[in-house]
Amino acid sequence: MTDNGNTKIDAQEPSILGEMSRPAAMAALPEFCDFVASIERQEGFKDERITQVESALKAALENVVTRAYGSRSGEIKITCRHDPWGKLLIVITDTGEPVNILLADVVFAGEEPSDDERMRASARLLKRTIDNIEYKRVEQENTLSLFVSGELSGKR
Repeated sequence: MTDNGNTKIDAQEPSILGEMSRPAAMAALPEFCDFVASIERQEGFKDERITQVESALKAALENVVTRAYGSRSGEIKITCRHDPWGKLLIVITDTGEPVNILLADVVFAGEEPSDDERMRASARLLKRTIDNIEYKRVEQENTLSLFVSGELSGKR
């Protein structure tokens, strides 16, 4: 256990609720979405929230297939577990090119906005639907972590 002020956090890795690996191909997306939806149902998510998360998950996975891999072959892995605060944590990992979808709708000073409207729309959907999102690239591996509560998202 670690103490970060008033809250004690168990430093042990939360148990895995499920894990799935498939080729990085558009044909695998429905299977990934069904897999995550089945875990959400086990966790007591309502159908409307499951549909919200599925839309965001599909957008994130499409981005991995088309941007991180393009015409290359590879694999995508999804791991579902609880985070230390009880939210469902959906972790998407791949070894494709680094592509941070979270920056797709951000324009930095001195830069031109991206002309990829589909990727910008996917970034907005993720940010509107998912409680918290983290992206990191470590040792040639992309990790997109989606922290999801069972509550309907009302973010705009």
